[in-house]
Amino acid sequence: MIALVIVLPIIAGVIGLAILILGLALVRDDQVGVLTRKMFATPLPQGHIIARNQEVGILSETLKPGLYWRFPLFWKIERLPITVIRVDEVGVIESVDGEPLPTRRLLGDLVDCDSYQDGKTFLENGGKKGPQVEILRPGVYRINTKLFRVQKFAATSIESGKLGVIVAMDGIPLPPGFIVAPKPPEAPTDINARIRHHKFYQDGQAFIDSGGFRGPQLDTIQPGDYYINPLLFEVEKHAITDIPPGYVAVLRSNVGQELDISDGPPEIPHTPEDLRQPIHEAVEKLLITDRERRGILRDPVAPGTYNLNPIAYTSYLVPTSAVTIDWAAGARVRMDAMSPVPIEPEPSAEGKAAEFFKFAQLRVTSRDGFHLDVDVRMIIRIRPEYAPFVIARFGSVENLIEQIVHPLVDSSFRNRAGEEKAIGFVQGRSELQQQALSKARDEFHHYFVEAQNLLIAYIAVDQTLLDTQTKKEIAIQQQTQYKEEARAELERIGVQEQKARADQQVQVVAAKLSIEMAADRAESARREAEGVRDSTKTRADGDADAVRKVGEATADAYLAQAKVVGPERLAILKVLEEVSDGKVKITPDVMVSGGGDGGPGGGLFNAWLATTLGPKLDIPENTDKNGGNGARKPKKGKSTDE
Repeated sequence: MIALVIVLPIIAGVIGLAILILGLALVRDDQVGVLTRKMFATPLPQGHIIARNQEVGILSETLKPGLYWRFPLFWKIERLPITVIRVDEVGVIESVDGEPLPTRRLLGDLVDCDSYQDGKTFLENGGKKGPQVEILRPGVYRINTKLFRVQKFAATSIESGKLGVIVAMDGIPLPPGFIVAPKPPEAPTDINARIRHHKFYQDGQAFIDSGGFRGPQLDTIQPGDYYINPLLFEVEKHAITDIPPGYVAVLRSNVGQELDISDGPPEIPHTPEDLRQPIHEAVEKLLITDRERRGILRDPVAPGTYNLNPIAYTSYLVPTSAVTIDWAAGARVRMDAMSPVPIEPEPSAEGKAAEFFKFAQLRVTSRDGFHLDVDVRMIIRIRPEYAPFVIARFGSVENLIEQIVHPLVDSSFRNRAGEEKAIGFVQGRSELQQQALSKARDEFHHYFVEAQNLLIAYIAVDQTLLDTQTKKEIAIQQQTQYKEEARAELERIGVQEQKARADQQVQVVAAKLSIEMAADRAESARREAEGVRDSTKTRADGDADAVRKVGEATADAYLAQAKVVGPERLAILKVLEEVSDGKVKITPDVMVSGGGDGGPGGGLFNAWLATTLGPKLDIPENTDKNGGNGARKPKKGKSTDE
């Protein structure tokens, strides 16, 4: 009995000590204490997990650092690690208890509960069960992890050269016909609205309170670090939009409601089929200036770098410097529609890209049936202010080239080839090039496209035609060569002739001088003879005139004497004068006799006549020193009759 009395207190002491020890709990600074009531309390209401008013179960309140004792049979003290959110993390909260989420909501609204460190206040103030809108930013939190499950996610980081496109998972459902959520109103729509700026989607509750819509958002976030609830916002990273030099971007807005569609297609106008038909239909003229309305924006975007939301806006690059189109051998084409394959633009050192398209060679048939392959290069340009019209009409530059540029250039060359013989087509290359460029400029002008240049690089001709033409050209060249050789020979003859003349130039000059001297002497002699002639003539004229004057005077004297004495007596008197002067010989040298009875003067007259005629019958013997002829003396004994 004494032993029992002694043992029982010891046992009771040991049990008490065990209860004391088991009931003690030291909550350190890096821990949070969570109490669980095991029995002897009001049971939890149906559907509840966490006790708010000391019911049986896990209590919402937590124990701060310190030493605590609870009766171990009724209470359980758990020491859980505190919640630490690093600087590059966010904490996402999911409540295991609370009121049910409202219909069409995915996240519970924010409740003022000291960042989920006061679980009782959270539950009493209408906290919702499930994922929460509010997040935990970097820091240390004493959170009852039995009530709130904490998931850690990496903070949202947008690298340089990127942008973040936001897709909201909760909020007002997106209205029908919208692709991109419209901006929430910036002013309260009623007195109960609590519109606040969501601070680049870091304040999820402000987004919800401001009437934010689910789905892709118009506003983007720029490079940097953001504390965004990944359960509320999904962040898609996209590259920024870079518009290189030589291009503009035409924007198609996807913001706003869908465009109204008419009940049926309009009536087709009866217009001739021509490339110059109207460029834009009525629906294509909806070029807009409001970025929050669907359609193609009227003003293109200049070269530069832009944080463009690719979900809200679709950009179409349009080259404004030059687009090169080649029709050449070895071009890569899509076999389905024989369409060109655009070469990916390669930015240069300055950042400018070149647009280049290639087609197969233009194969044409000439009028005389030859097949010709033509290599052509064309350069076109689209002015920046006309880029939206091109996109509205064709959708892309590739479509413009396939639908307009390629058919027009191809038909232009085919039509010209059908009108020309192969040789004429090849030889008229320059004119053909100019005509094709002129036609392209006229046609492309109606589509707001400038045709800057068109060049024919090469024309491949049938080999048979080339051989024939080559032989013809060789023959022509040979003819020309022969003509030139003949001309060269003629030139050589001329050179030889000139050389021979040059060699004989001394003799020629001497001969010319001799001729000139002879001519001078002849001229001198001629002039001397003319002088002698004129002198002799003048002298003879003077002598003749003197003789004539004397004769006339003598005749006048004779006539006067004849009138006085008579002619016969005058003759006798003259004879006697001559005899007396000794000028007449009485004895005649020539005897002249006459028959018949003469008159009284017949004998004397005969004697005078014989004397006068005698000297004239003599023959000259010699010539005197003056060139005159001397009179030959008559021979004695010969009469005039001999």
